[in-house]
Amino acid sequence: MPQLKEIRGDQWFAINVAGAGVAATVAEFAGLIVPFNAKVTAAKWVPESSITAHAANYFTLTLRNRTTGAGSLLAASRAYSAVNSVAMAPESMTLSGTAANLNVAEGDHLSVEKLVAGDGLAMPAGVVMVALQVR
Repeated sequence: MPQLKEIRGDQWFAINVAGAGVAATVAEFAGLIVPFNAKVTAAKWVPESSITAHAANYFTLTLRNRTTGAGSLLAASRAYSAVNSVAMAPESMTLSGTAANLNVAEGDHLSVEKLVAGDGLAMPAGVVMVALQVR
């Protein structure tokens, strides 16, 4: 029987994200324990409710590698300072321009974090879909 690490191409994993209704609240959500050495090739955010962006008071959703040794490497992000989101519509998160931030090792922990700017912005529940490719 083949193992996940033997499958070629992107493999998608879901990280469920509980909403953070209080605008100014920073929150972090446990995510995915990486099952093999991989590269993050894409990340998509699917909010359950629409989000109206605000130039000064917004949140940034991040995908981070929280494993010891990796620290808090940022693999992908989506800021709500300019562009709105539609409920249940997948949208691409911006991948890090630093190649090392996209490499993850077997056993690493990828989490999803809500960071705030200004007074922040409420965040609905949703799912972050992460594409990993064996390396």
